[in-house]
Amino acid sequence: MIAAEFYKIALLTRKLNLSYIHELYEGKVIKIGTKSIKGKNTQVLRVYSGQNKNQRKEFRLNSRNAEVWKDLLNDQQQRADMEINLKFRNELEHIDLNLPSLKRQAQDEFSKEVFDKLIERRDPDIKKGHIYDGHCFRSKSEVIIAQVLKSLGMEYKYEVILTVGNKTYYADFAVYCHETGRFFYIEHFGMMADEDYRYHTIQKISAYSRSGLIEGLDILYTFETSNGTFYTEMLKSKILGVVIAQVESMCRQ
Repeated sequence: MIAAEFYKIALLTRKLNLSYIHELYEGKVIKIGTKSIKGKNTQVLRVYSGQNKNQRKEFRLNSRNAEVWKDLLNDQQQRADMEINLKFRNELEHIDLNLPSLKRQAQDEFSKEVFDKLIERRDPDIKKGHIYDGHCFRSKSEVIIAQVLKSLGMEYKYEVILTVGNKTYYADFAVYCHETGRFFYIEHFGMMADEDYRYHTIQKISAYSRSGLIEGLDILYTFETSNGTFYTEMLKSKILGVVIAQVESMCRQ
């Protein structure tokens, strides 16, 4: 699932980066060939019309007219190279890279074994208005987070008991990523318009930071104000960013 999401991002990036080339081409194809001129083989640049491939303009490669098209020829080649590269992305999703050392290097405190031992709070006082995937969530935004995690094929626990120093917290989510063999926390702060709530949020984040949790690697923070705007795609991007950071961290060890 994670690999598929990165593949989608690659396709979107290609679309953005190459759209301007399409506009410049206007359906034209540029090729380099040879032609016998006065008994000598001479390199020429040929510009084929997108509407009629039989129509073409032809210039000596070292002529001024050819210079106009050389940049587009280079862009065309780059586009072809990128297209070839991206054809392999889907195949790579199904290849076992056989990197057992990658998972062995994951920090012990974020292993699957530790994740399995995490205890969910299961607070009976939560109102029954936001039920999803066997959990009763405190807000609609937390349901959205759970839905995104499930769409990515990630395993999660809700409101896990987390001891920091001598104080007990309830982290909104503990998320295990099968691709990295590592888990991380998500804390969603959904009432940032409230001054007292912001103060307690700062205290909580400070406690997590002092305990050694690294933002963007070990823990992800999401925020929401009173207007209730919560963007799914932005959340997904942040989660994928954590996965990238974890892989890079393990590869550097």
